Amino acid sequence: MEIGWLEDFISLASTGNFSRSAEDRNISQSAFSRRIRALEHWLGADLIDRSRFPTTLTPAGHSFYQTALDVVRVLQRERAEFRGLVKRDARTIRICATHTLAIHFAPSWIAALRHADGTGELNVKMMAADLHDCGQALMEGACDLVLAYNTSAAPSMFGMSRFEAASIGTDTVMPVSATDGDGAPRHVTDARSDDPFPLLAYSSNSYLGRLVGSALESWDLSRRARPSYESSLVEALKGMALAGDGVAWLPRSAILAELAAGRLVACARHADYDLAVEIKAYRRAERERSIVEHVWRAVTELPKDHAISA
Repeated sequence: MEIGWLEDFISLASTGNFSRSAEDRNISQSAFSRRIRALEHWLGADLIDRSRFPTTLTPAGHSFYQTALDVVRVLQRERAEFRGLVKRDARTIRICATHTLAIHFAPSWIAALRHADGTGELNVKMMAADLHDCGQALMEGACDLVLAYNTSAAPSMFGMSRFEAASIGTDTVMPVSATDGDGAPRHVTDARSDDPFPLLAYSSNSYLGRLVGSALESWDLSRRARPSYESSLVEALKGMALAGDGVAWLPRSAILAELAAGRLVACARHADYDLAVEIKAYRRAERERSIVEHVWRAVTELPKDHAISA
């Protein structure tokens, strides 16, 4: 079925005359008649009562007329909006970032990128998702860039040759706790203690869950950690840590204000249990739209001292 058939039918319903509608539609009368027949065949019903003059609609034709009008109007509106979007899309880049980076890192990074590159009008469509969904979005073309944590201790799907990567910053995932009345950590992970501590844990299938879980094993802390709460979201663990419910390994970028205010404090001596992570931007390796290529050049050419450290 073609939208042109619907437009032909709407015209015929209006004029009641095959030859006039054919002229309006700028096709021959015989071709116009064939198209009306094709529409009727597709629907499985006669729409036109050809025994009368001027031509009238059958009951099925009357019933279908409003549907045809609605379909054509919707498609024409969508086409007009899409054509407008295509023009705007020439300056739009779609970024998918893990939740923490979308909230705490991406705003300043995008601002620095615009300032350093002088891109002028650059529209950013930001999406937040877990690492797996970010990877799927990039592979399926639903986004142009992905921002994610990276460390050799927990490899991700972006190691494949179909992706290009650029280092854009660093962060530290550190164990923190709410404070007691004297400003000391309410819960500690001191290596000299054998006391258990309540752990606010990441879901095991999340990237930070794999990273922190592996680190706890290597530090021999797993035997002391007593999981009391689990979530894949940094913000959820942060909220529980602020409530004093346990120790959480949180990215420094997500808790700068809380550290400065003393609402959260490091609960390990000398940063013994800190995890250094790299922040990377990823893209597909094949040639992309000009705005994507332009932004990627700006990302890769940015001097190292312009990379933002969280």
